[in-house]
Amino acid sequence: MKLETAKTLILIILIGTSLILTFGVWNYRAEVGTLSEDSYEEVSLGGTDDETKRSLIQPSEIIFKDQGEFYGFSEHESREQLYLQMQNWTLTDFRTQVASERTANEHEVEVIFPDPLPMELISRILSFSQDDIIMPGWTFDRMYITFQSDNNSLEVEFLSNDSDRIALATVTDSTVHEQLWSYITNIESDMFRKYTVFNNGEKDIYIPEGEVVLHEESLRYTTISPSSMRDILFPNPGVVMESTTPQMGLTYFTDSRQMRVGTDRYAMEYVNPFTENTNPLLSPVEILDKSIDHINNHSGWTGDYTLAELDVYQSRVKYRMNYEGYPVFSRSDPSNPELSTIEQKWNSQQLEEYQRPLVNLDDSLNQSEVELSSGESFIANLLTLADYNRDSIEDIKIGYRLRVLENNLIELEPNWYVKYNGTWRLPVFNEMTSQKGGD
Repeated sequence: MKLETAKTLILIILIGTSLILTFGVWNYRAEVGTLSEDSYEEVSLGGTDDETKRSLIQPSEIIFKDQGEFYGFSEHESREQLYLQMQNWTLTDFRTQVASERTANEHEVEVIFPDPLPMELISRILSFSQDDIIMPGWTFDRMYITFQSDNNSLEVEFLSNDSDRIALATVTDSTVHEQLWSYITNIESDMFRKYTVFNNGEKDIYIPEGEVVLHEESLRYTTISPSSMRDILFPNPGVVMESTTPQMGLTYFTDSRQMRVGTDRYAMEYVNPFTENTNPLLSPVEILDKSIDHINNHSGWTGDYTLAELDVYQSRVKYRMNYEGYPVFSRSDPSNPELSTIEQKWNSQQLEEYQRPLVNLDDSLNQSEVELSSGESFIANLLTLADYNRDSIEDIKIGYRLRVLENNLIELEPNWYVKYNGTWRLPVFNEMTSQKGGD
């Protein structure tokens, strides 16, 4: 073979090899994949995916006042049904004014929310005849409805939390007036139970009178896989490092972000430390929209949740689980995971923190009746405790204490709870338990 022919043949072989290698590089798919937008949306935790601001912002109580007496619904379904009707009322003639000291009317309805709400949210949860209303910047947690018998209308009042301002609107539909008045005229029926009032010097706290009989429940639960949360929260799950520290009982999932899961796999905490600080702050509507959409996208409402807290300045939102119309509390020790709330913190367009339970409640297996002490007895006992100052008591509620048992069982035990200096507690004298709890 001539030298020139050999050189040509070698050149052809080199070019062919180069083409093959180049083609291989172009078509190589790494074992570590990225999570596409489509696959992200398909990750499901098995809960509901259609919650809205209207469904999540619910009152904790609706109180009917009848000539100095106080009444609430006996069943939570009646309260929820009435509030759903209220959301469909048409409110007109919206205006604001300076508030003077408010005196309760002989007949009125008080709607109480569990946490102060920015007025900006009112137009998102109630219906107004005008679309261009500019809402004031203050917050409220109580809505008062009074009867205007001269023209069969209702007046709705939103009192600011500092009691300096009040917003008013009118419901002119006489049918709505008649329907609401019918509750007052049937206040002695089995639909209602009488309430007593506790005053801490600022706002009235309404508590059911007499002994309350509820059910202690045992329910099965299923667990949510931490890998599902990894696929939801990390943009490239394949490169996430997983490590376990047995001495601390924790498993970590980490890239630049971190998700922490207890070895019992009851709850998770996620932190993204590299979100970008931006101004201005998100509005209340934007915070809720982002949070609700995010949880809807992975069917994350694994129980009956409602809005519990909204901190606009920290862009933080908390939702609390409810059972049979009562709030659920789970943590008796700050070192234990919280199993009854979902909490998120947003920084502009990015999720900065996310805490949630990894348990999904199933049907009740069995129940037994539990008789709680009367509201009057509970208050009397509470005020005898040295570590409870009357002025620091912010709320008193009946709630369920959630405890995880063996064999995939969860127990829900009814108790009296007190919100004291911003923290929900289980007082030590409680007949059901001798352990203090905090949120």
